[in-house]
Amino acid sequence: MKFLRLILLLVMMISISCSQNGNDPEPMENENSKDNPDSSDSDTDEDTNTEDDNTDNDSNSDDDDSSMDTKEDTDGVKYGDNFIVFEPQITTSDLGLWKKRVPEDSKYHVGTGIEAINRNYLEFTGNNLNSGPPTSPLEYNFKCPKSGKYRLVMRMYQPLAEGEAGDKRNDVWIKLAGDFTTACVYPTEELKKNHKFWGRGVRKWGSTYNLEGHVNGVKKLAKVVYNLKEGEIYTFTMSGRAQGCSLDYILLYEESLNFNIVQHTDLAEELPELYRPDVAND
Repeated sequence: MKFLRLILLLVMMISISCSQNGNDPEPMENENSKDNPDSSDSDTDEDTNTEDDNTDNDSNSDDDDSSMDTKEDTDGVKYGDNFIVFEPQITTSDLGLWKKRVPEDSKYHVGTGIEAINRNYLEFTGNNLNSGPPTSPLEYNFKCPKSGKYRLVMRMYQPLAEGEAGDKRNDVWIKLAGDFTTACVYPTEELKKNHKFWGRGVRKWGSTYNLEGHVNGVKKLAKVVYNLKEGEIYTFTMSGRAQGCSLDYILLYEESLNFNIVQHTDLAEELPELYRPDVAND
């Protein structure tokens, strides 16, 4: 009998012990929850915030890319399979000290050959006949029609007065922005900065065809050729330098065309009509 009571007592003690052990985890969990009420949420929130940050960054990046993709070429640019040509008047920039010359203007140049395309052009009226700082910058956006090496030239006129030397009123400042590399003697980074671009057209329509710059500290006078990529949009900036320099149109053509452009070359007379801006219908 005593033996049975002993067994019952042991069973009761074991039952009470198991019941107590089963309750231990619950207060411990509550204790941790009290000490660190945001511990589990903190990890989740951190992950969520990181994902949100990445999403925001991606969104901003996409916005930046889309703003570049939606950058449009300037209205009025003419494209061919191997050239880009436009009149300086199509810019959306403030003309500033650039003056638009038209037949009604007493200073308008008629000439004896091919007249200014669409019978108007821009003349820079700031600085002096020799030079000056980049003034009244004009911007133009254009899209490259085909990957290749493109040379830059302009149809230019020098309105020289009696006794003025032939190397006056004959230059502007230029630079290019976009995804390109050099295809000439000047380093790519130099072509992204303002440099003198000059030529000859003494009292007649001629051309600007050479850039003045330095290579390894040595002054160079050479043509400007860019490696451009198909579909890329570039921003060309032209600023006034020498007072009186007058421009009819700006042409970039694939160098493989081998056009012969030197001093006093009138682009409109030397090159096929295709490479001129279109004539507007009256």
